[in-house]
Amino acid sequence: MELNNTDSGFFDFLLKINQPYMNNFERWVFYPGMLFNSLNKWWGDKKQRKTAHEGIDLCYFKEKNGEINKLPKNIKIPGTFSGNIVKIEEDFLGKSIFLGHNIFSQDQRQLYTVYGHTNPLDSIKSMQKIEAGEVIATISEFQRERMDIHPHLHITFAWVPASVNFDYLNWQNLANNPGITLLDPLAILSPAPQKAESH
Repeated sequence: MELNNTDSGFFDFLLKINQPYMNNFERWVFYPGMLFNSLNKWWGDKKQRKTAHEGIDLCYFKEKNGEINKLPKNIKIPGTFSGNIVKIEEDFLGKSIFLGHNIFSQDQRQLYTVYGHTNPLDSIKSMQKIEAGEVIATISEFQRERMDIHPHLHITFAWVPASVNFDYLNWQNLANNPGITLLDPLAILSPAPQKAESH
């Protein structure tokens, strides 16, 4: 299903609120395993994932001078579209934020953005309304035993049935519920200033 050309200005927001650090940004760099539906890990042993990647991982970007840089922890995270924070959950990714939008599919499922590896701002609470581009969190430092992985932001988009209880929302159910459809974030997020490319 498509969003009827409804694009998010997420990448523009991300660059704007993280100046001057990202002042020389040229484009995103995705290594094998970082993109939607990938079956590979891009960290640790780089073996296969147990399930396909539910979204994208933002970690590396190319600067105008050709250097590859990475997002530091505490980079600010904006909202993709306006909506309501329906859940903030502590899980194996640290803290995940579930943001429901007033955007619906033809079969009346609701669009959600789910962010992983975050430190939500103290001012952000469940059921709070936020605007597109509003800062809701920072990237957390990902720490897990025997895992070498840089701080990064995981983003998932999903069509979720309106009947789903917020308590039900977690990574396992997003990936396994036949009524929930995961979407490729790069088809929704408006890249800035150039289209993201794989490497």
